[in-house]
Amino acid sequence: MSYSDDGNGYFTRALDAEDRGELSRAETAYRQAITLFHESGSPTGELAACHYNLGHLYTLMDSRDRAIAEYQRALEYFAGTTQGNEHKARAHLIVGSLLTEDRAYRPAETHLLDALGQYLDTPHTPKEQAECHVNLGRVYGATRRPAQAVTSYNRALDFYAETSDTLHDRSDCYTELGGLYQVTGKLDEAASAYASAARLRQQAHRRSPKHRGPQP
Repeated sequence: MSYSDDGNGYFTRALDAEDRGELSRAETAYRQAITLFHESGSPTGELAACHYNLGHLYTLMDSRDRAIAEYQRALEYFAGTTQGNEHKARAHLIVGSLLTEDRAYRPAETHLLDALGQYLDTPHTPKEQAECHVNLGRVYGATRRPAQAVTSYNRALDFYAETSDTLHDRSDCYTELGGLYQVTGKLDEAASAYASAARLRQQAHRRSPKHRGPQP
């Protein structure tokens, strides 16, 4: 396949290389596309897309710090556009999730709340909104705000209910709720949450293909 020698051509090269699993080639092509887009004075949307895709690429390469940096750079460019709310929300969610894992709770909370704000103006994505609330629950739990954590996990359960194949996710939410209720002395609520978690785990176990009986 032939490619043009402008930013769009290198962007397409990067996409094709990523599809083939050639991550280093994709990284090089995205970097070249960024350089060419800058030189040509292209709209910020193209630059946002390059940095967003680099963030995804570095996530695949397990380079967390670089992934966070690229998604944050993409968000800077998204701020100058009137489009891409769905990608803005996703970038905020990913950065917030990674920062939560890194225990950088204050900036994580900011990104997660920004993601939820973007979801007000973007197509309904219940699973991603559930993931936002789960991570906010983790942030609130780690920063000793149990009431807010309980609210977040319950909101996550509401959104998971709109999505298929979330038995494990819902079980995890109930497990977290059980722990929160337990430490705040709400033992009946804790017992109910743990029972719901166990029930959902059993359902997920029964539906798992590897636990089905032999097929004729």
